[in-house]
Amino acid sequence: MALKNIENIQSSVEMKRERSRKEIMAASMELFYEKGFQKTTTRDIVKKAGILNGSLYNRFKSKEEILLNIVIDALRNTLGECEKVLEDEKNPIIAAVLPGALEVSVSSKDRKTADLIYEVHRLWAAVDEYTKMNIEWFSGYMERYGIKFADTEDAELKILSFLGAIGNICGYYANGGTEGCEKIFRYLIMYMGMLFGIPVLDLDGTVKRLTEIVEISGMAIMKNQPE
Repeated sequence: MALKNIENIQSSVEMKRERSRKEIMAASMELFYEKGFQKTTTRDIVKKAGILNGSLYNRFKSKEEILLNIVIDALRNTLGECEKVLEDEKNPIIAAVLPGALEVSVSSKDRKTADLIYEVHRLWAAVDEYTKMNIEWFSGYMERYGIKFADTEDAELKILSFLGAIGNICGYYANGGTEGCEKIFRYLIMYMGMLFGIPVLDLDGTVKRLTEIVEISGMAIMKNQPE
């Protein structure tokens, strides 16, 4: 068989697997949103997606892993879009706080979504993935501003403490909290500045600019989520 034909077959298989993965995630998200994460079973997901048990477990180990992939994909995609907005941004604290601020914003708009994101923050596999993603994000952006960011255990612990705060805020919204994002962004900016020694010279202006960027980005894990 020609090499080109083999490559085409491999490409087709990968496309099929990715399409199946997306379909499972879409069906799962609908169920998580309608029934709640805890009440949704893998049997529900299999039925909703119209697949066999084997097809589900070939791609995901559990419903927890499905939820993790949904939220991580949404966050990564939004951060990728934000890179264009941040190209000319001169304030490093905005880039530092942005991943957490996106989760806070999306949680503040919808209680069910907040509950799902809170569930993710309670999973160690998710926290571990978030930590790696934030270290990668920090490393890239802090170097642009001439700020040294070492991938050390100390830096990891600082990010873990920040992620803990984000998870609790999402839990606050999941349980009916109504405080606007700007006040919470203010606290996050001050906390991150203290953790990493990044000076915050204009707190009000930084909060305003962060809010603008978050609103432009429009992260959503539900297509019909309120804007």
